[in-house]
Amino acid sequence: MYDREYVLNIKRFVGQPKLRQLISKAVEILIKDQRVKGMYLSGSPKTVEHSDIDLMILSTKEDRESLEKDRLKIASQVGEIKAEAMALVPHTYVVFYHPEEIKFDYCFHAFPEKIRPDKAEIDIVYDPAGHLHQLVEESSKKEWTIDLDNLNNRIRHFYVAIGYTIGKIARGELWESRDCVEFYRQILITFEDILAERKRENYRRLEQKLSDEKLTLLVQTIPRNLTRAEIFRSLDKIFEYFDTFLKEQFLKMNVFPIEYATGVTEYYNRKKSEILKKFYNTKPGF
Repeated sequence: MYDREYVLNIKRFVGQPKLRQLISKAVEILIKDQRVKGMYLSGSPKTVEHSDIDLMILSTKEDRESLEKDRLKIASQVGEIKAEAMALVPHTYVVFYHPEEIKFDYCFHAFPEKIRPDKAEIDIVYDPAGHLHQLVEESSKKEWTIDLDNLNNRIRHFYVAIGYTIGKIARGELWESRDCVEFYRQILITFEDILAERKRENYRRLEQKLSDEKLTLLVQTIPRNLTRAEIFRSLDKIFEYFDTFLKEQFLKMNVFPIEYATGVTEYYNRKKSEILKKFYNTKPGF
């Protein structure tokens, strides 16, 4: 089932005719391809002027391979391409169209799609067999669940990676040490999303997801310069955030490895003191 009016009435891109026209053109071209079994728009329903288009194109696994090979031919029929490339995300073809200046992601998915709570919010644009309407119906009944074993392992990894980070700082590999801070900050956001039982999107819409108190502390985790002292200051703020906003919840869920975390924390504080004493003679004030 498909008609132009349905595309024009999708939840996304309200008041954004250029994006809607590009979507309509892509759908009109792709429904003529027998390999395509369904299409829907993903991403946040709260689109703005500079949002990109995420078009999910469903097919068999075999047809997905051939569709990906024909990606440039397909995308060229939709509009004038200014730049294009396969993304680092598997099966995703990214096109930047000119003169609309719109980023368009062609995401080649193989049936069946996973039932997931956020799939209830998709915009169906082509569903000849009714599979996507069924997906939306089943997804609307599904709730996010927390895999406690997975969460416990994530917390343990949060601590075990401290050994790796300390080694980077001690050796003076400060660019890599800064990357470690970024890694840890992203883990904090992942924990927040898991506990809130929502789709994990890293920093996207962070201001809508976190309180001002959390955001203020999170900003303090950003290194201000590339020194051992500053990397340690940033990491201290990372661990302060964890202890302040996350640890108590993990304890209540019985997924926090107390003895394990205590030993690694002692190691971190001891090595921090040794390194700062070695390179600064005394612990600098943060």
